[in-house]
Amino acid sequence: MDYINYLVIAAAAYLLGSLSFSIIVCRLTTGKDIRSYGSGNAGLTNSFRVLGGSKTLLVLLGDTAKAAAAIYLGGYFAGMPGKLCAGIFVILGHVFPVYFGFRGGKGVLVGATMLLFLDWRIFLTAFVLFVCAVAITRWISLGSILGAVSFPISMHILYGDARMTAVAALMSASVIYLHRSNIGRILHGCENRFTLHGKPQISGDKKEEGAK
Repeated sequence: MDYINYLVIAAAAYLLGSLSFSIIVCRLTTGKDIRSYGSGNAGLTNSFRVLGGSKTLLVLLGDTAKAAAAIYLGGYFAGMPGKLCAGIFVILGHVFPVYFGFRGGKGVLVGATMLLFLDWRIFLTAFVLFVCAVAITRWISLGSILGAVSFPISMHILYGDARMTAVAALMSASVIYLHRSNIGRILHGCENRFTLHGKPQISGDKKEEGAK
């Protein structure tokens, strides 16, 4: 095993993951910090609630691209184990971004992109569970948790590799841990429900905000 390759993969993936596009887009378009609004989370769902659809599309494209680049790099240097290594560290970068005071998102979109590049079957299983859960409950967090739970199960069924399954289980547990406050609200029935019709909390750009 070439440990230098894995160190390069880990460092590059972490630095790519630290490019938090919800923070970047919000600052460039409004001059504000998205972590001061909504749930305080620098993720896709909060971006939609705070910034609206058009700006969230930029967040979606940016965060997907950084994850795709990291996973491609990992696969190029070290195959499937390299993809898993890159996946771990691009998610760590997203959750704890070095450029933004180590306060980022929960890594769901980045994790979903990782699953797509790992194996489309693993991604599809997680995506179907996510869509069904959100369609029934309108809880994005529940869909994210169920998708995460499916990851190690699918990995075990499709590959039967104990080490890769263990890594997948650790990543799944991390996602669940990051959603612990959401789980508490779900159990109490007070979790926010997703809607496409909400009004953005920051509606204007920097010029508009300055004119008020």
